[in-house]
Amino acid sequence: MSSHNKFPPDTRFIFQDAWCCWYCGENTADCLHHIMGRGNGDSTCESSMFNAASFCNQKCHLPNHGRISTDEWKSMLLKQTKKFLIGRDILPNKKDKEFMEKYKKYYKN
Repeated sequence: MSSHNKFPPDTRFIFQDAWCCWYCGENTADCLHHIMGRGNGDSTCESSMFNAASFCNQKCHLPNHGRISTDEWKSMLLKQTKKFLIGRDILPNKKDKEFMEKYKKYYKN
């Protein structure tokens, strides 16, 4: 996976074999991206691994950025990431819990 976006090394390690694109579902993902952006300086929780999504950068992320920035897509992507991590027995740490609390409206059904 490309190191284009700044994620901690432990997050990169966990996602290193996540080649399935969160958008198209094909086994061609090449980059991690922030679902909720990188924060506006008021918080560091956006670096949470629960804010990472695996994408095909050129094929899916860039041409569909507007679509995946909608609340509906943010919710789907955050839930998919949570399912991916929990499925690998990754439990949220303090920063991850802060992130999920900050964006709790997206985790509702």
